[in-house]
Amino acid sequence: MSEVILAFRGKEMGLSRASKLFDVPIFTLKDKVNSREEDVDKLFGTKLGRNPTLRDEIEDALMKYCLVMEVRFFGLTAKGIKRMAFQLTENNKGEDAAGWKWLH
Repeated sequence: MSEVILAFRGKEMGLSRASKLFDVPIFTLKDKVNSREEDVDKLFGTKLGRNPTLRDEIEDALMKYCLVMEVRFFGLTAKGIKRMAFQLTENNKGEDAAGWKWLH
């Protein structure tokens, strides 16, 4: 995709030709080409969806803790794990635990 954008910006080919040649929908290509972002790699580095509540390091530490507790036969419930995750977060949105999607 970055090759397509660079080819169009370098005036090597038009939008419709680039769309057909690289099999990219023309409207997707048009959105990316018309972006004000100069760095082509930054156009594709964005992630969709919400920002994660827990940082990766904290989430990994919580996962390791749960696995250690499992090995020691200390039963952790789903509700307990979600509550621990919620306590680790800084934003309290009125709920008392993390969601099911996070747990899975």
